[in-house]
Amino acid sequence: MPKVLLFDTWGTLVDNYSIADVIEPYVHESHLAQKIAQDWRKHQKWAMFYLTLCDNFVPHPGLNEACLRWALEYHNVQLPEEAIKDINGNYHKLRAYPDVLGALKSLKDQGLTLKIVANPTKQMIEDHSKFAGTIEYLDEIISSGEEAQAFKPSPKVYELGVERAGCAKDDILWVTGHFWEAVGAVRQGLRVAWTNRAHQPMLQIGVQPTYVTKNLQELADILAAEQAIPQAAAS
Repeated sequence: MPKVLLFDTWGTLVDNYSIADVIEPYVHESHLAQKIAQDWRKHQKWAMFYLTLCDNFVPHPGLNEACLRWALEYHNVQLPEEAIKDINGNYHKLRAYPDVLGALKSLKDQGLTLKIVANPTKQMIEDHSKFAGTIEYLDEIISSGEEAQAFKPSPKVYELGVERAGCAKDDILWVTGHFWEAVGAVRQGLRVAWTNRAHQPMLQIGVQPTYVTKNLQELADILAAEQAIPQAAAS
């Protein structure tokens, strides 16, 4: 049984695409707001990948704003500077997925330590965790962007997580909503839970997460059942 769970947050605990709620008043149309949110997030991930790969770290929230500007230009949307700054500055308004709060409570009730290790700045993580209601369940927030000067799936991020977990590697479970992040964690010898909400196929490259679940509550239920087995055997 794991003792410490290290969580991703964007796309794992909170829904990046809910930022469309902030965009919509500026573009006056919900479908367009969703498309901008989707392409903003897509380019954000791609930019983090290639900047880390070429060792050219560009921190958030500046990188996030650059990707927002790219998405607006891609959709031929022109907004005043104050609108762009306001949208980017409100990236903390990300909703938790519907299953998350109950799942985090269950995991805490199981006596597990819960920490975030994620790409945004610590302030960005704290802000969206407060907005989403997840912060009350978290034992620590670690910005891998600020501390490791690299984005996932760089080995530096996993090394930072292991260092800060405060326990043996075998007692850590890395929890993510992204298969590519799971691959990085497996490569670093970590046990991994992939929360596959989007029902994506697994890329057949010889990497198998320890757990694959459709949501976080399912993972919490599995860990609770595993914890109960030794207790039942002992009695």
